[in-house]
Amino acid sequence: MYFSDSKGNKVEPEEYGIEHEAIDDARDVVIFEDLGNGQTKLTLIGNDPMESAKRRPIRGWVETLDKIAAVVAELAQAK
Repeated sequence: MYFSDSKGNKVEPEEYGIEHEAIDDARDVVIFEDLGNGQTKLTLIGNDPMESAKRRPIRGWVETLDKIAAVVAELAQAK
């Protein structure tokens, strides 16, 4: 597992204080479940050990979800 800095350069997890216990090349799983009435349940199954996940900022996920919401809104307007 590795991370990238703001320029896309590879950064080892240890540089962010994350233990290297995660499985290399494993992927996170994101499940979107339609609850109806315009609501969606998101379940994230991550590859990080629990202690690392607790300390890791969620900023990247928030940015990703904002981009997804913008695409979904654009698709809805196109209908």
